Amino acid sequence: MKPVHTTLLVTHDGGLLAHWQRAFGKAKPIAISQIDDFFHHRLTVPCVVWMDMSIPMRPNWDSDGWSTFLRNDHIRVIAASSNPNDNEAMEALDAGCVAYCHAFSDASTLKQVKDVVEAGQVWIGKSLMQRLLHGVNRLVPKPPTPSAAWREGLTIREIEIAILAANGASNQSIADQCAISERTVKAHLSAVFGKLIITDRLQLALRVHGIQ
Repeated sequence: MKPVHTTLLVTHDGGLLAHWQRAFGKAKPIAISQIDDFFHHRLTVPCVVWMDMSIPMRPNWDSDGWSTFLRNDHIRVIAASSNPNDNEAMEALDAGCVAYCHAFSDASTLKQVKDVVEAGQVWIGKSLMQRLLHGVNRLVPKPPTPSAAWREGLTIREIEIAILAANGASNQSIADQCAISERTVKAHLSAVFGKLIITDRLQLALRVHGIQ
């Protein structure tokens, strides 16, 4: 059974807090407005932390204060920025965050990020996904004709969804393009991950594009 995660909203911005609370109302999130209060908060249950990147006095990711949170398997930190950029995203993910997104994303996207993270996966937006794939391609050029071996054992629908996801499409975008529900998309992706023995979309992208 998937563990129930406590949701922590760490921001000093009243407008952003209200936006997050509307998106996660049923989750009964805990709001923390000061970074020091967050670092002194005792986290004894699995939790997802939404960290406002603009909160005052937030230390750099490599500071000692972060190690307790970023190296704890029960604590999953999402870096949320009101002015996102790929370089900041790379720093956050490299430090151990499990997601990086626009702080004011619509409720549907925020819930999707939450679902992906709580399922133990990493959330990467389309722009960053393409940048990572481009970087990997430069270091490890993919073969002229990528192997189709990854398709073995997958249904036609699973292959279709895997390709869309590997190119950075969100669950909602995939649902719209395939004329199915977002819940069905999640079920297909879960099946794909299980059959390919992978855990997240980046691994899926590397497999589909013949890089791994």
